[in-house]
Amino acid sequence: MNLCEKVQKIQNVLNVKKSRHNEFGNFQYRNLEDILKEYKKISKEYGLLLWFDSEPVRIGESNYIKATCYVKDVETDDILTSSAYAKEPPTPKAKMDESQCTGSATSYAKKYAFNNLFLLDDSIDPDSNQNVDNGAPANEATIKTIEELCKKHNVNVQELYKRRKIKGTPTALQAALILNKFKKDFGDE
Repeated sequence: MNLCEKVQKIQNVLNVKKSRHNEFGNFQYRNLEDILKEYKKISKEYGLLLWFDSEPVRIGESNYIKATCYVKDVETDDILTSSAYAKEPPTPKAKMDESQCTGSATSYAKKYAFNNLFLLDDSIDPDSNQNVDNGAPANEATIKTIEELCKKHNVNVQELYKRRKIKGTPTALQAALILNKFKKDFGDE
């Protein structure tokens, strides 16, 4: 079995539940440690070595951490890689110093580099056919999170809703897309 076939086998069996809960954003998630714990359970039988590399990069006016996930077949020395970026916040987040923010961005980038390589996905692709708005309203905790994030990042919530053609309360899907945008733009979990 070659490296691509081994990775494909892992892609088909690796399942990591979102067993952690974020009180602030009211959502379930999994962290890098959860993912690696499950990966280690199955990778040994395929003879794969996994490691990460990370580096700071400047893109435009912003600092990012670029993480690369490497998987090497110990029998053939063949290597596959995947990279992902996480934006560092311009100022440290509440209760975090600068090094903790960099560490958080590094973990986040590593998680997504791994997810890309092994096809773990955290959200519905906005362009997929699964992304259908059933009209269900967003819950109060989600709306409150959006309002708090708008305040934190000096975004006018009414203008945000207007740009997204939301009249009144956003649907659950609209709210999820807004939260994904904050996560992408500002690194908010």
